[in-house]
Amino acid sequence: MNTPTINEVQALDGKILAMLSARENEVLSHYRDQGRKHGVAVSIINEADPDELARAVSKEQADQIMKRANSRVSVIVKAS
Repeated sequence: MNTPTINEVQALDGKILAMLSARENEVLSHYRDQGRKHGVAVSIINEADPDELARAVSKEQADQIMKRANSRVSVIVKAS
């Protein structure tokens, strides 16, 4: 995987999590794990049932629950 650019992660802002392409999922994963190093905060605006989400036993299971609920990606890039 090529290192994702800031422009690529910014393009994810407001997109529905379940509708992301394979590359967009790679970019999301990279910046969720390493975004703080680059001044990028990535989060998922949760539309899922909080009880169902609380029962998730892994990050992957929680992501699947949020995808089914049409949760959206939020990206904030700190000014440098």
